[in-house]
Amino acid sequence: MKLNKIKLILGISALTIAIPSFVLFTYYTLLDWYFLDNVTQEIMKNKHEISERKMNYLLSRELSHRINVTATGTWTLMTAIIGLQAVSLITTNDDKS
Repeated sequence: MKLNKIKLILGISALTIAIPSFVLFTYYTLLDWYFLDNVTQEIMKNKHEISERKMNYLLSRELSHRINVTATGTWTLMTAIIGLQAVSLITTNDDKS
């Protein structure tokens, strides 16, 4: 009985951290993905008309957004896994009856 209470407390604690973190990281992942898409569209639309200097700048911005999408996407995935583990801790039934 005491082990179930500890699992419940740990599960609720982890879930209260995981849900807001998941929402926050998902927001920033989608925001960076939007910026990445905008930069990529600008590169593809104007690739023959812009100077080499401007192209290098746009390519560096694209790479920066790709890295940000990867990093925040990883954090989103990790918080989702923590949230699933928290739910499994809360719903586990270890009664030996």
